[in-house]
Amino acid sequence: MLAMRCRKLLFPDQFARAAVLVCTVCLWCLGPTSAAQEAQAVPQQYEDALAALEQGQLETARGLWSALAEQGDAASQYQLARMHHYGTGTARNLVLASTWYRAAAEQGYANAQNALGWRYYNGDGILQDYIEATHWFSRAAINGHTGARNQLGWMFLHGLGVPRDISEAKKWLQDAADRGYAEAQNNLGWMYLKGIGDLEDNGQSLDWIAKAAKQGLAKAQDNLGWMYHTGTGVEKNINQTVHWYRKAALNGHVDAQFKLGTLCYNGTEITQDLPGALRWFEMGAQQNLAQAQFNLGVMYFNGEGAAQDIGKAFAWLEKAAQQEFAIAQYTLGTFYQDGIGVKKNNIRAEQWLNKAVANYEISGNAPEDLNQRYQQLH
Repeated sequence: MLAMRCRKLLFPDQFARAAVLVCTVCLWCLGPTSAAQEAQAVPQQYEDALAALEQGQLETARGLWSALAEQGDAASQYQLARMHHYGTGTARNLVLASTWYRAAAEQGYANAQNALGWRYYNGDGILQDYIEATHWFSRAAINGHTGARNQLGWMFLHGLGVPRDISEAKKWLQDAADRGYAEAQNNLGWMYLKGIGDLEDNGQSLDWIAKAAKQGLAKAQDNLGWMYHTGTGVEKNINQTVHWYRKAALNGHVDAQFKLGTLCYNGTEITQDLPGALRWFEMGAQQNLAQAQFNLGVMYFNGEGAAQDIGKAFAWLEKAAQQEFAIAQYTLGTFYQDGIGVKKNNIRAEQWLNKAVANYEISGNAPEDLNQRYQQLH
């Protein structure tokens, strides 16, 4: 065992924060349609294509939808666009996907209008254009697409493609939230929590974010955990904090995984659990969170929560360093310079310390001996 222990884990004060409002991600599910679309007659070939897709007969499904799409069937145009979008049964082609989304959208197909809005928003297969994105989100929202109503509220809230208008933002978010849309419930709750547009929070933030969290929305679960942890909008409650962070973490929310790891490691608010901390940090590290990768590397180096494993320690520290994480670069530099757990190598030490110096010039708060070590190698 090494006599020298690695430095303490990094727990940035500002890292354990609530997740900011985020935009809805368009998934493969069909999503809502307008009443007019539901009333349209569905060609038998369309149903055959759906059945083929469910049975994994992707070429058959694409062939049927392609024929219908060329005949102007909006629903088939939308499904064909999705196949090109996600590379299902064909090579992924975002340009062609946008072409078919547009064809369906111009016929008033709400799902396609929403999808085309997202293509403009993200610049996928098309030039990014917030004005066009807002245009198509608006048309989808008017056609009854709940997700588009949430996103339109987001656009007004941030002044993307339209002048910032808090009143319009609240109107669209409220409408989508009232319809049970979890993203909108979380976003509306956050507006109340932060007092955006002079909104007074009389329990609405907790109510809306809790509704979204109970629907399984990971970011809302993380937000709710943060509220209970910090006593923001609700009385502090560490049991509720852990409960909601855990739900979010198990749903893949990387910030919640990091926060749980921190709570387990520190042992100041809950019973210290080093193996638990290691597990949560590893989950975050697997999602490429540099802070988690660094902490995981330190724990393996120190033999905390598991047997000491220098190989794993270096592997995770290097992953964090490769993400331009300054303290990980500094740490690797000192290990190579001092021969801690590795053969001395001043060339590698200089490489990592050079990177650390450059990144600390941007972020500040450099370790006291960084410049001294840097000078020793020059």
